[in-house]
Amino acid sequence: MLAVAVEWEIYGLTHSATALGLVGLVIAVPVVTLSLPAGHLADRFSRKHIILVSQVFSAMTSAALAVVSWKHHLIPSIPLLRGGNHALAGIAAIFERHHPAFHFDDASIPLIYLLLFLGATARTFSWAARSSFFPTLVPRDAFANAVTWNNTIFQIGSVVGPALSGLLVAYVGFPFVYLLDALCASAFFLLVLLIRRSKQVRGQGKASTWKSLIAGVRFVFRRKVILATI
Repeated sequence: MLAVAVEWEIYGLTHSATALGLVGLVIAVPVVTLSLPAGHLADRFSRKHIILVSQVFSAMTSAALAVVSWKHHLIPSIPLLRGGNHALAGIAAIFERHHPAFHFDDASIPLIYLLLFLGATARTFSWAARSSFFPTLVPRDAFANAVTWNNTIFQIGSVVGPALSGLLVAYVGFPFVYLLDALCASAFFLLVLLIRRSKQVRGQGKASTWKSLIAGVRFVFRRKVILATI
């Protein structure tokens, strides 16, 4: 829901296709650059704690987006935000020089990108911890069934979420969607907090962080099947 609402709002503020594309880039950069370190962190530390901390940051960034969207006309155009808008306008000018109808004059635009990046970073760490935390929650003989249910719910959410986001934006507004995302993150935090038992086995090796990450990269590139899925 969040990505659809942000894309819609950014395009409404800028009328720039480049600005719309940058939303996807801002979300993708943390996933591409931090997935391996996040996975390594999930192996070394409590996955439950990583998920909880990530959900707190995710809820905070979504709540901040709601405030920025609601009060965007009251945000002062300080030099730092003006500089951010000038930089974004410069990028848009490169790709849209034949259709210069865009404008970056709202001080909230750089803040939206910043909060989106921080939220995507928190979600990257959460996803890495959740993917390895999930197998510790169900018995081995029920794992296949649990994976099926998990994937089914994810696919349903992938279809229903964007549609619901568009409906809510049209009838309620952007701030409500961001606030709803913050409430969902808070609810997930409480549900994870209630989990008392976990069979996590933490890595006890003495290898350094960098050596472990390099070993992981080598493993991926040596397995064509894994590399193809990426």
